[in-house]
Amino acid sequence: MIIHSTMFILIFLALFAALELALGLYRRPGVLTMRELGASLLSVGTYLVIRGASFVAVLWALGALWPDSEGALADVSPWLVLPIYLLLDEYGLYWVHRLSHELPWLWRIHKPHHVPRNMNIAVTYRENWLWDVLVPGTWLAPLVVWLGHPGAYVVGLALRTLIVLMEHSDLRWDLHLQQSRFTRPAMRVLERIVSLPDTHHVHHGVGRFGNAMKNYGGALICFDWLHGTLTIPHARQEGFGLPEGAPVEPWAEQLFWPFVRSTKDERADRRRPIEPTPRTADLAMAEAVIVTVDGRAVVVR
Repeated sequence: MIIHSTMFILIFLALFAALELALGLYRRPGVLTMRELGASLLSVGTYLVIRGASFVAVLWALGALWPDSEGALADVSPWLVLPIYLLLDEYGLYWVHRLSHELPWLWRIHKPHHVPRNMNIAVTYRENWLWDVLVPGTWLAPLVVWLGHPGAYVVGLALRTLIVLMEHSDLRWDLHLQQSRFTRPAMRVLERIVSLPDTHHVHHGVGRFGNAMKNYGGALICFDWLHGTLTIPHARQEGFGLPEGAPVEPWAEQLFWPFVRSTKDERADRRRPIEPTPRTADLAMAEAVIVTVDGRAVVVR
């Protein structure tokens, strides 16, 4: 099961990567660096190792502590188990993700995901290793398999992998469908259920159409709609990444903190203010003011 899941993810990655490569996404300035693509690709390996190890650990623990429960839900329809599994996974991820932008210690773990200035599929799995330990899907997936529904797990993995790779890619096919009068009605419904590039790029974006405090959904965006954190710009972002001047740790620290830490001088340099407090006039003209996890007021015009 673990080997098959890994191969499945790698095949999807290869197909999307071939398309992005053919369309020139990797020829953009700064993409082919360790800060960007290198660290992101390394994170793919970390993700697969942690997910695989946790899968084995959970199955072993269930077998040792709760052996009679194996296959307990095998008689339940997989068409009932699948949506429940996906909704539980996505709702748990929504709150972990949302809190990671509100709690400084959790932002420290999630921050590597927001460092890249270019969107591509490699950004999908770019996280500190602890992120893959904290998200509920890591532990829910082996439980679903143990209870007798490996098929629901595989189908859920397929759907989720397809969506999260698509939403991180800078292939903006969705804008064309949103602008066409023939497909616009269907897209108005879809974009409030499934996370598309248009909604997820907002979360990574900077500038007028960027807002990291919106659109926390993973594969599903419906929980953002439910909790009032959804925004749909129908536009391309001016840029991606952290705000100008924000401190960026070395790639090894981003991915492997707290095992890898900066030197004292490097940490002191990163504690400098990211930007001055906005002037009263700027605040008065702002469409919105976003307060970041480190207490800065960011003016949005």
